[in-house]
Amino acid sequence: MINDMNNKIAGNSKLVLENKPNGTVATTSHFVGASKVSPAIFLGREKTPCYFLLHLGGGYVEGEVYKNSIEVKKDAKAIITTQAPTKVYKCEKNREAACQETIIKMEENSVLEYISDSVILYKNAMYNQDTTIYMDKKATLIYTDGITSGWSPDGSKFQYDSVKMRNKIYVDNKLLLLDNLQLSPREYDVTELGILEGYINFGTMVVINENMNENYVEKAREIIDALNLDIKYGVSILEEHGIIIRILGNLTQEIQKAIDAVHYYLREELFGLKPINIRKY
Repeated sequence: MINDMNNKIAGNSKLVLENKPNGTVATTSHFVGASKVSPAIFLGREKTPCYFLLHLGGGYVEGEVYKNSIEVKKDAKAIITTQAPTKVYKCEKNREAACQETIIKMEENSVLEYISDSVILYKNAMYNQDTTIYMDKKATLIYTDGITSGWSPDGSKFQYDSVKMRNKIYVDNKLLLLDNLQLSPREYDVTELGILEGYINFGTMVVINENMNENYVEKAREIIDALNLDIKYGVSILEEHGIIIRILGNLTQEIQKAIDAVHYYLREELFGLKPINIRKY
């Protein structure tokens, strides 16, 4: 958990989703500071409500802390996505990282598609992201996130100081996945073999469902291979009931295209639902 002082919390949001006779509704939607949660939006003919996590300030500033709490109750189904890529500005004054902490709780038969835009770190930025998810074994999660090479005035890549992105997923209170990404471009070449391997952008997709097995791993590989993109990727099965996909690329659009293709397949295979386009560009 990220250490912080209360006076550093720049945004705090809480969303509780429950299944009602007419579908999933937000029984609690509370936010303060620079954080906001949109009302339910239904994309096209989609019956699953979509909620956008909004940031009113444009980006994260040095030392700021943002907290998100999401609860998906029994039988509830929702799509949650970010408004836009998370921008993290320079952290030069006190060299304090901007931080985001997200806690998600999912009850029996709940479904959550949590689709995050990539993080863009500006020159001299420092960022810590901590996401913890607690799931019932009968719940289903589709989770994505990613990071870019950042932004600097002269267009140079990897001019930020450091980024730490940690994901922890518990199923029935047992730790299933601990995913810890740390990059410090000022200290070493992050494009070298074993890290980004010559590419500049990175994406992750995690799927947790009790029916996940090697067949889904093979199908994901087939789908991505058929796209013929300039990316490097890997698909692995977790210890139980899940798969993880890592993608390296030079274009965020190509990484997103691969993730979307697998996402659309899983929506139809697991839920009988059509593809949706929730990209903001």
